[in-house]
Amino acid sequence: MAVVCTTALIGTMLLAPLLAGSALPIPSLFSGVGKGIPIPLILPVIPAAIVLHAMSQVPQAYDAVAVRPVRRYRAGMLLTACITAAILAGAENHLIDFPMAFAVARNFAGYLGVGLVVQRLFGPTYGPLSVAALPVACAVVGLGPSGQPFAWTWPLHEASSVLAAATAVCVFGIGVAADLLGGRAGRRTRPSSRLRGAGRGKRSQLSSEVARRQR
Repeated sequence: MAVVCTTALIGTMLLAPLLAGSALPIPSLFSGVGKGIPIPLILPVIPAAIVLHAMSQVPQAYDAVAVRPVRRYRAGMLLTACITAAILAGAENHLIDFPMAFAVARNFAGYLGVGLVVQRLFGPTYGPLSVAALPVACAVVGLGPSGQPFAWTWPLHEASSVLAAATAVCVFGIGVAADLLGGRAGRRTRPSSRLRGAGRGKRSQLSSEVARRQR
């Protein structure tokens, strides 16, 4: 699954410059039908949804009983994926002069953060769905009468927006923290009454065996 996630991320970053002039027309509540959302700003939905889906395939019970800190490794892999997207964006911006590349990497990190928070609050099924709905919702209610995005609609801002980049990084950090906190809650779970009863029964059998041999 890691290969699929990596391929999806690299494919998205390579496909974004080819679709730089394309846009998805979505009616806006305040500005009517404008020029739409640039396709490169929507493309990061694909690798983000694939990563979230891959994470949801591992039962939470495995994280609770694993010897190694699985969620910390997962947080490291998520951070590595975002750094990889930023490196690819820098290469595209330098080599082929694609200024929207950093916006693509920014949206990938932000979409991941939103999906992680939603999965932590509502379950793994809703993570990829929320990521897919986010850019559409921003296009519907996040554009002003002049067609410019509001301050809070960071997925629609240009790559030069410091506010959008800072917001996406903060959202990603909150999402990773939510996933880590979920792992701590899972490790605090106590063994079931059946397991405790089985342990007590085993100990009583051993005590009886020892007493019988001493006689």
